[in-house]
Amino acid sequence: MPVQTPRTSRASTPRPPAVRASDIHSARDSGALSAARLYDAAKYRTRHPHSYLRSTRVSSMSPTDVPACPHAAAAAARRRVADLARTIAPHPTAAEVAGVGEVYVYQEDLKKCRADLRAFIDEVNCHPILLRLAWHDAGTFDNTIGTWPQCGGANGSIRFDPEMDHGANAGLKKAIGYLKQFNEKYPNLSWADLIQLAGATAIECAGGPKMYMRYGRVDTATPTQCPKEGNLPDAEAPYHDGADPDAATHLRRVFYRMGFDDREIVALSGAHTIGRAFKERSGVSTHGYGESGATKFSGKGCPVAGGMSKQSGCPAANVVRADGVPGLGMPGGQPWTKRWLTFDNSYFKKEYTDEPELLWMSTDRALHEDPGFKPHFDLYADDQKAFHRDFAAAFVKLSECGARLRPINGIKINEDPPRRMVWRG
Repeated sequence: MPVQTPRTSRASTPRPPAVRASDIHSARDSGALSAARLYDAAKYRTRHPHSYLRSTRVSSMSPTDVPACPHAAAAAARRRVADLARTIAPHPTAAEVAGVGEVYVYQEDLKKCRADLRAFIDEVNCHPILLRLAWHDAGTFDNTIGTWPQCGGANGSIRFDPEMDHGANAGLKKAIGYLKQFNEKYPNLSWADLIQLAGATAIECAGGPKMYMRYGRVDTATPTQCPKEGNLPDAEAPYHDGADPDAATHLRRVFYRMGFDDREIVALSGAHTIGRAFKERSGVSTHGYGESGATKFSGKGCPVAGGMSKQSGCPAANVVRADGVPGLGMPGGQPWTKRWLTFDNSYFKKEYTDEPELLWMSTDRALHEDPGFKPHFDLYADDQKAFHRDFAAAFVKLSECGARLRPINGIKINEDPPRRMVWRG
C-alpha cells in the first residue's frame, strides 16, 4: 500500500488569501486582479499545494492537468503556480500600474525621435559615424564580468570623456555632438537608447535591413563607470599589444569575449560596407579630411558623388547614397566600397582588387582568408539577403550586450506594452 503524504491540519494551516485558484487562472488575463493579490495567492498556493488542488475547479482543467496519482496532481498544481508566479513582479506595487503608461510615453518619444533622426541623417549624410558610435558604445562588453556596469556594453558610457578619449574612439565626439540636440528634445530617452536608435536608423536609411530593436536601456551615471581601454578590435598589428599573433586570432578574441561566433563576426564586419577611414582618426589610411584628402570616391567632385570628375575622361558613376540622391557630407577619407553610403553587400565583393584607392585592412583580409571565416564571407558576397538577415540579428544582439533594460523585457517601438511587466531599478 503506497504511503500517503501527511496533510497539514486545518487548524495549523494559515488562512489563504481571498483569491481562489480558479479566479487566478481566469483573472490573470483579464486584469481583474491586482498584481499584489495574485502574488500573495501564488505564494500561498506554492506553500500549500494540496489546498490549492482542492480549491481548483477540475472542470476548468484539461484531462492532462488532473493525474490519477494525488502526488502527481499536487506536482501539477505546483507547476501551474510556478508558471503563474513567473508572469508577475516579485514585489508588485502601485508603481507597476503607472509603469504601463510610462512605456507608452517612452514608445511615443522613440517614434518621434526616430522620425527626426531620419530627417537629420538624410540632410547631413552622417550614417557611418552614427553606426560607428553605436558599435563602439556596445563593443566594450565583456561577458566574463558579471556585474553592471563594470561589464561594459550598451550603457551610454561613451558620452563621458574617459571613454571618448580611448584611441579607438577618435572622431566620435562629432557623433555625440550630433545627438545632443535629440537628447535635449527627448530627455525621457536614455543616452544608451538614443545611441543605439541612431545606429539602427542610420542602417535603415542607408538601405540596410530593418532592425527589430528593444529599448529601455539604463544609462551609466558617472565617468567613473566607463570601461577600461582596449576592448575594441585593432585594425592593424600589433594586435592586443602584441598578445594576438594575427588578425583572425585577434578578431576571435575580441568577439568571442562578447559572445559572438564566426558567422556573426563576419556579418558585423560587413558594416564596413558604409563609411570611411581618416588618417586623423584611425591611422590606417593616408587620406584625411577635406577635398585634398579625398579619393575619387569620397570627394565632392568625384563621379560617384554626381559631380564633375577629378580625372579628365573618367566616366560617370552612380551616387553613393542608396536612394540615388547626390551628396556625401564632408569630403575626404578612404572608403571600403565605391558606394559607401549604401548598406549592401559590396564589402564582400572585394572591390578593392580593382580599385586601389579603396581601403582594405588586415582584419578585412582575414575574413576571406581564414578557413573559419571564409564560408560566411563567400555566402554574403553571393547573397545580399543572407547578409542583411544575419547582420540585423547580430547587430540587435550587439546592441543589447551589457545593456540593463527597464522593464527587463524591454520596450519595442511598434508593440503595445506587455500586460505583465517586471521592473528593475
